[in-house]
Amino acid sequence: MIGVIVLASTLIALLSAYSLQPKIAYERGHLQAAQLVHLARACMAAGSCTRDRLANYTRTYLYPPNNGTYPLRTFVTYVARGPDPGPIQGDNPITVTNETVFEIETLRTLFTGSTERVSITVQTVSEPTGRRYSKQLGDRVYTMVEVRVTYTHSYSSPFFNVTLCPSLRTTDGVADLKRLGKCDWLVGAPLELSKPVGANRYRYDVRDEFGIPVPVLFTVPPKG
Repeated sequence: MIGVIVLASTLIALLSAYSLQPKIAYERGHLQAAQLVHLARACMAAGSCTRDRLANYTRTYLYPPNNGTYPLRTFVTYVARGPDPGPIQGDNPITVTNETVFEIETLRTLFTGSTERVSITVQTVSEPTGRRYSKQLGDRVYTMVEVRVTYTHSYSSPFFNVTLCPSLRTTDGVADLKRLGKCDWLVGAPLELSKPVGANRYRYDVRDEFGIPVPVLFTVPPKG
């Protein structure tokens, strides 16, 4: 019993004399991933967002503010895939998917040698209801084509996985917008302000709350 007491006293004395020097690793991956999402959205909203332009956004807006102001540990980032919308798919519904992919060297990369991904997927699904109606604004009468639109943002990273349903707005005050559910909208698109994008197919753009163009697609049967 006396031996146990002596041993305990000795250990306590040694621990009291030992100066702890913990090493701290600052993990900033979740913040950087969120900033990459923001950069991709800003680039898409600016229009004509190429891979090179997005890479320039990353160099200009990601590294200097973080490293110079906070400073934060910022992982090396590569633009693996620029925000290039995919092809128009389907007839009814019609789908357009825009995917941006960043590759980042996280702490895990030091052990695995492999980069990890931050992906931003913007998807628009247009399903014309077959209804048309007239709308008069001032002296002009528009032919409105009713389209059900499902619009989503999906953000995937090693740190979070999020799906958003941004709100939509019209830029010319002509289209009719009605939110049906979380991600579902009913859009009345003016045929006279829509652009032909194929045989009997038209596109009318609204914008989301981040300023990103949202293509509302529909077909119009030929006359006669």
